[in-house]
Amino acid sequence: MIIIPGLNSQNLAKEVAKLTNSELARVESKQFPDGEIYVRVHNELKGKDAVIIQTQNTQNDSIVEAILMCEALRDEGVKSITLVAPYLAYARQDKKFNAGEPISIKALAKVYSNICDRIITINPHETHIKEFFDIPFIYGDAIPKLAEHAGVKLVKPLVLSPDKGAVALAKRAAEELNCECDYLEKTRISPTEIKIAPKNLDVSGKDVLIVDDIISTGGTMATAISMLIEQGARTVIAACVHPVLIGDALNKLHLGGASEIVGTNTYPSEVSKVCVSTIIADILNGE
Repeated sequence: MIIIPGLNSQNLAKEVAKLTNSELARVESKQFPDGEIYVRVHNELKGKDAVIIQTQNTQNDSIVEAILMCEALRDEGVKSITLVAPYLAYARQDKKFNAGEPISIKALAKVYSNICDRIITINPHETHIKEFFDIPFIYGDAIPKLAEHAGVKLVKPLVLSPDKGAVALAKRAAEELNCECDYLEKTRISPTEIKIAPKNLDVSGKDVLIVDDIISTGGTMATAISMLIEQGARTVIAACVHPVLIGDALNKLHLGGASEIVGTNTYPSEVSKVCVSTIIADILNGE
C-alpha cells in the first residue's frame, strides 16, 4: 500500500503511513497563475494499492486535486485507488430542498464512483448518502475520541446533543464516558424569547459536553452554552468532528461561556486537537 498525501492532509497522511507501515509518496502540488491545479506523484506506482488522503476543507480545489490524482494513478497502473476524504465536501447537500437544484453529493458520488474503488470518510452529516455511491462507502466514527479527550476534564459529566437529530452522537459519547445523555430542546416562551434546555435531565452542577458532527457559524451552539450555564452547569465543553468555524464562530462560543472548544483534524483549525489517523488506519488495516 502506498499513501498519497493531498495538499491539505500532509501530516495526517504521514501518520497513517506510519500506522499502516506503508510507503509515503512524494507528491508535487501547485497552482498555475490562472488558478488551475497541477499534481504529480513521483513514486513508482504500477501494481500498488494507492490510498489518497485528502480532506476537502478547501472544497472545490481539494475535489479537483483528488480527481487529478486519481487520473494520474490510473495512468500509472495502480492496482486500486482508495480516496480518504475525512471531511467530505458537499455531503450536507444530500437532498433536494427546492425545485431546480441538484443533490450535490449525488452528483459528486457519480464522479468518485467512476475514478476510484472505494471512499473512506469520517462522520458524514447523513449516512444515507452511501446510497449514491456505486463503490464501497466506509465511514469512521471520531465521537469516542472526542469524548475521551474531553473526559479527563469532566468531573460530573453529562453529554448533550444540540438537537434530537444528533442524539445518536451524544449516546456514543456518553457510552465512552459512562454517563447520562440527553438532547437540547427549544421552547418558545414568547414571540421574542426562546428557552433552550435538556429535554429530560437537569444540568445543575454538571460538567456538560455538547457534541455535534459540525460547528459552522456557532450561533446556536453559543446560545445553548450560555443558557446551560444560566441553568447551573458547572462547565460546558463544545466538541465537534468537523470544526468548520466560519467567521467569528470561535469568538461566539467563547463569549457564550464554553470552557473549551475541541474538534478533530478532519477540518484543520486552531481547535483541531484530536487526530483521526488511528481511525483511518484501522479501516485500511481491515479492523
